[in-house]
Amino acid sequence: MPPEPDTEQMWEGLRGRLEEDGTATVLAVPAYLYDVNFGDGVNVMRSAENALVVTGVERDARNFAFRVLLKSDDPNAWQPLASEVAEQGCLLDFISPRFFAISCGEPQAQEVADRLFALERDGVLHYETGRTQQVK
Repeated sequence: MPPEPDTEQMWEGLRGRLEEDGTATVLAVPAYLYDVNFGDGVNVMRSAENALVVTGVERDARNFAFRVLLKSDDPNAWQPLASEVAEQGCLLDFISPRFFAISCGEPQAQEVADRLFALERDGVLHYETGRTQQVK
């Protein structure tokens, strides 16, 4: 995606599937990228290094990503929350035992957001949403 004004460009490698129409379907939960979510159809171009680079979202899959940073150093602290959101049908991508991304469908998004907000208020974690724009 084009960088934000006055920020350093950052790259995140995501698994995807190239479609016949030249777009790609995102098959990962973005941990750093905003406004691109699991299942989205994205426009791509080839970089000078021949990697596919996302240039925009063509089809919004209506999934929501959340990034979670646990405050605990316990290497198993992630398990209760991961089990809870997985039971709701959400997907998880782990960067480390303390930092992971969650993807859930629109029907579960508010419930997951409310749960993360409560855990943040209780001092268990920090979280943010991966969406900065409203679903159209």
